[in-house]
Amino acid sequence: MRTFLLGGVAALALLPAPLLAQEAPATIPDQVEAFPEGASTIDTVIPSEDAPVATVARTGDPVLDRLNALEAKLQALESRNRQLEEAAAATQTRVEKVEVRAARSVQPGPAPTFADVGGNFTFKPRGTFQIDYAGYNRRGAGTYDYNSGTDIRRGRLGFDGTLFKHFKYRIEAEIVKGATNLLDAYVSYGGIKNWVFTVGQQKAPYGLEANTTDALNSFLERGMANVAFGAVGAERRVGVTAAYQTDKLNATIGLFGSGEAVQRNESTPDEGYGVNARVTWDPILDTGKIVHVGASAFKAAGFPAHTISSLGDRPGSRVDGGRLVSVNINGTAPNGGAPTGARSATYWGLESAAVFGPFSVQGEYSKLKIDRYGAASNFNADGYYVFASWFITGESRSFKNGSADRTKPFSDFTPGGGWGAFELLARYDVLDLTDADFQSIAGSAVKRKGETWTAGLNWYLNPNVKFVANYIRFKGQNSPLVFPAIPAAALNGPNSTAKGDIFGTRLQVDF
Repeated sequence: MRTFLLGGVAALALLPAPLLAQEAPATIPDQVEAFPEGASTIDTVIPSEDAPVATVARTGDPVLDRLNALEAKLQALESRNRQLEEAAAATQTRVEKVEVRAARSVQPGPAPTFADVGGNFTFKPRGTFQIDYAGYNRRGAGTYDYNSGTDIRRGRLGFDGTLFKHFKYRIEAEIVKGATNLLDAYVSYGGIKNWVFTVGQQKAPYGLEANTTDALNSFLERGMANVAFGAVGAERRVGVTAAYQTDKLNATIGLFGSGEAVQRNESTPDEGYGVNARVTWDPILDTGKIVHVGASAFKAAGFPAHTISSLGDRPGSRVDGGRLVSVNINGTAPNGGAPTGARSATYWGLESAAVFGPFSVQGEYSKLKIDRYGAASNFNADGYYVFASWFITGESRSFKNGSADRTKPFSDFTPGGGWGAFELLARYDVLDLTDADFQSIAGSAVKRKGETWTAGLNWYLNPNVKFVANYIRFKGQNSPLVFPAIPAAALNGPNSTAKGDIFGTRLQVDF
């Protein structure tokens, strides 16, 4: 039996050998590169040059030698696979570290933006610093002593950022004339396409210059009517707004109370309120070619008596505090009567701008009506400005979201290199507070009209540093700048008009 079993095993072992030998090569190479057509694809494996196959000693048995060779190749491929996995893991780690470093310290400008990899959370400091100098020259009547000198016009510092991708926030404070105020403090949500909802202290929708950040406006100060009327029912207020924004169409409406600086106690009146709206359309919005039109309005009500005591503005500079024109809203009606204050105010304004390469023009018209308490007559005023500019270095003004945007010189200023961008400007600005129904003398309206003519030069050393120079010639009829005060009998007379000149400069850094 034993002999029979041994003989059977030997026969089974020898039987397939000739058959297998017909399919296998006579000799087994150290590295198999290919097999004849029709061979099993599982054996067709070409290891990488980086994964050498160990040499396998031949046993003389073709089947066993083939199996040993395949096993050696498999071990080589497994080793190579481990190497590739380790390299891929190391590469991924390096990529993640680079992404984190980039996200945590992005540099879009002089101020870094800190963020997570996905941009869901961001934090960026922001600020503006403006230092002014103004020299005054009196040409008109009176002995008003203008104060020439320097002034820190604005010192702003704050931060804004993103929360959970769709929420944005801003907190910014301002130091002006030694007083610190909270300027912006709001949260906005932009998770719905083309819509932004904002709650907190913010800029009320109101005009082109007013809704352009002060650092990006073209002159030392905004137009006089823009400033005077904005103080009644615009500027920064605590409220809620809804804005619809596309590349060319921007519309905002908001409900507002008073500014953050209001303080209340048992002796102070309740808070006033108002509704503001602004819509702009840029039918042409391209690099060096822009057409911009817009309109804005507000209705402010609930003013307690004597809240708005006067209305007016200064002649294009803030170094001296004297107003070029001013009117006392708490004055006496023409037919006599008790002093009274504003009960409500209605404003509407139009704006437009056009850019043609290095040339641009811009203008706004504003009208304000103040309803007063009791039988006192209402008060009406209006104003406008128009200016033109030319970049002699070839740059163009730009607009974004319905407001003027930052100017970027073709070449930044560097000693021995570029000179930045230079812009020449000219503006005519009017604030007319004349209202015959409000105040007249012998049937003639008391003229309270301020005018300024401004020639300007802006030097943009780079996108964040700017030098401004303005020459301003001004004139104000029945002006507070005529000193001593004009007696009633001398109103509208030849010695009731203030005239003068201002040479003003500003160095500005913003980020």
